[in-house]
Amino acid sequence: MSEETDFFRLLGAIGGKAALFAAAGNAARKAVNEIVRAQLIADGTGLDEVRQIRALLGPAAFAEALDGVPAPKTKTLLTRADPHGPALAQPGDRIKALLALADGSRAPAAAPEKPAKKAASRKAPAGKDVAAKDEAAKDQPAIAPAPRKRKITGRAALRVSEER
Repeated sequence: MSEETDFFRLLGAIGGKAALFAAAGNAARKAVNEIVRAQLIADGTGLDEVRQIRALLGPAAFAEALDGVPAPKTKTLLTRADPHGPALAQPGDRIKALLALADGSRAPAAAPEKPAKKAASRKAPAGKDVAAKDEAAKDQPAIAPAPRKRKITGRAALRVSEER
C-alpha cells in the first residue's frame, strides 16, 4: 500500500463490514486498544481529548484501553489532565482518577491560591500620631532600662572558665 492510503478510512470500512472479518475480532480489539493507548500517551493529549476518546469508545472499551497503559505513562497523563490534582502513588489509583476525570464525575483540581504579598513596611509619617505618642509617654512614669551585663574578659574570664 502506498503512503497516500488513509488507514483510518480503511479501518472504518472494515468496521462497517465486521461480519466479513469475523475471524479477526480479537485482532481488531487489540488494534483499537493500541491506537487508543498511543493517543493517550501522546504529548498533546489533555483532559478534553481524553473525554472525547471515552465518549467515542464508551466506558468499557475506554477502561480496557486505559488499563493497558504503562504506569509511568498514566502518571504523566494524569498530570497533564489534572495538573493541580493530588499526586497518587499507586497505579490503580491513577487509573481510577483518570476514569473519574474522563466521565466527568470528578473535576480537575483548582490551582492553589498564591498567598497575598505583604505590604512593604513604611515609616509612620511625622505629625499628629507621633505627637500623640509623645504626649502619652510623658504622662506615664519613666521605666529605667535594664542594666547591661558586663562582658568578662582577660584574667577574670580565665578564672571563671577554670571554676566551671
